[in-house]
Amino acid sequence: MGNLSIDRVNEAYYGALGTDFSKQTRERINWIVTHVEGNNILDIGCSQGITSILLGREGKRVDGIDISSESIEYAIKELENEHSSVQQLVTFRLANFMTDDEIKHQYDTVLLTEVLEHISDPNAFLQKVSKHVKHNGKLIITVPFGINDYIDHKRTYYYSRLIEQVRAHFSIDSVEYLGKWVGVICKASSEKNDSLYSEQAIRQLEDAFEVVEREYKTQLEQYIRDNHKYKKDSDDLQRKAPLVDELKLSVLEKEEYIRQLQIETVELLNREEEALTAAIAKSDKIAELNRQISLLEHRYNVLKRSRFGRIQLKYWSLKKKIVGRGKK
Repeated sequence: MGNLSIDRVNEAYYGALGTDFSKQTRERINWIVTHVEGNNILDIGCSQGITSILLGREGKRVDGIDISSESIEYAIKELENEHSSVQQLVTFRLANFMTDDEIKHQYDTVLLTEVLEHISDPNAFLQKVSKHVKHNGKLIITVPFGINDYIDHKRTYYYSRLIEQVRAHFSIDSVEYLGKWVGVICKASSEKNDSLYSEQAIRQLEDAFEVVEREYKTQLEQYIRDNHKYKKDSDDLQRKAPLVDELKLSVLEKEEYIRQLQIETVELLNREEEALTAAIAKSDKIAELNRQISLLEHRYNVLKRSRFGRIQLKYWSLKKKIVGRGKK
């Protein structure tokens, strides 16, 4: 089935993708959880499993399926960190809802959260979903509200397109706007809601547009401020370019001066090393001469103390006198 681009909803829920996004994700998932009824839940497109696990903590039996093997592996690892009682209630399985034959009986509530925008044939998909929601059971849908051109999104949802697709198979109880998402609460019932295009519905739609537009406006204003600051910083850099060039030249000159000092220092050290080597050699030669003198003195003293030596010394002394008289 292969790995698809993973929806990092668990990480968003726990704040790993930024504070604002975490707040929006928490509000949306908590809204979903609070509208679930009954004990047997099917979570189609369960992603990383956060909604299924939250429901399992409340004692509900949940079957979570997803087409992404990476998402299911992540969900299973997350479930392993839960209490054993939660692990017994929640199951995650790699499955394609449209082709899978192992989906169990009809459920009290079916979750279809951030799934419908990925489907090429929503009519066929919702028709199959209706077979797994028991009579008067609930279907909870969330989709991105407005433009969200993600790589595998097939369409954009505002209000009428979503309403027309869903009410062909379910009775719509309510529509609620959740920031950049819209949620629909449905029942598997033949009853029809005639107030879907009432003044109140239009007012809610307008209010939702205002929220989204204001957020985009705030982001745009922040972008303009950032761009202005960037331009100002860029202009400042351009104005300071001559000074920067001068500083660079000064740095280069100082680096060259330092390099020359290093060369001179090395040369001086080399000369000192040569002089030290010569001094050591001279010192060694003097030490050798001193050693030879000491050896001769030792031999002289030994000779002077001997009988033969005393005679030899008297001989040298007498010879010296005779030689001195001859010179006169």
